[in-house]
Amino acid sequence: MDLTKKIPDTFMADSEIYPLIHPYYKDNRLPVRHAEAEVCISDAADPGYQIIYLLHGTVRAVCLSPRGRRILLDEINPGEFTGHISRLRGYSFNSSLITRTDCVYLCFPDKIFLELMKNPAFALQFYRSTSTRTYYMFKKFLSLTLFSTEENAAMYFLVHEKSLQQNTLDTISEEVGISRRSLYYILKKWQKDGILVRKGSGYLPIDKEALLSLTEQIRLFYHESF
Repeated sequence: MDLTKKIPDTFMADSEIYPLIHPYYKDNRLPVRHAEAEVCISDAADPGYQIIYLLHGTVRAVCLSPRGRRILLDEINPGEFTGHISRLRGYSFNSSLITRTDCVYLCFPDKIFLELMKNPAFALQFYRSTSTRTYYMFKKFLSLTLFSTEENAAMYFLVHEKSLQQNTLDTISEEVGISRRSLYYILKKWQKDGILVRKGSGYLPIDKEALLSLTEQIRLFYHESF
């Protein structure tokens, strides 16, 4: 699909923030940009706030560990803000933004963004969106502290049932938040225990009850039922 021809005005008109940014958008002071899947649209080292508002697609916020392992911090969906948000508070907990799918998004130059933040209605939309994402990240990393790598992996596979067949081990370990080596040993153990089997280049769970048993406590933490 050629997003450059079909998306911007349609998505802008349906956007919650459109009435708040209309003058800037109509004057071409807020550029709409397009990116294909698996493209870095903002690097952690880039200057400024790098605030974007996603109109279409999905974006991942990732960071690199000191050992070079890529960790998924958040996944941004249409109608949400992201960027170097910590800099607004004087900190520098920055991540890189990588498109998961083809994306369309609004870019906010720092000067215009700070002008818009003086509008209480816009600031409310921004903080409501970003506070929800911050809570999501906090809960994910708290889960990694409170529960074992096996419990976190099992929970991920219950929520993302097709991931074992569709995603690489690198992608899965990044999204779960554990090392690739840890994931490999977990999958090897599950094969031995009869929880899953190899299927092509991936794996097929054959004992969902075992995964449910492994995730009994972590599901209470996430308030999930299956």
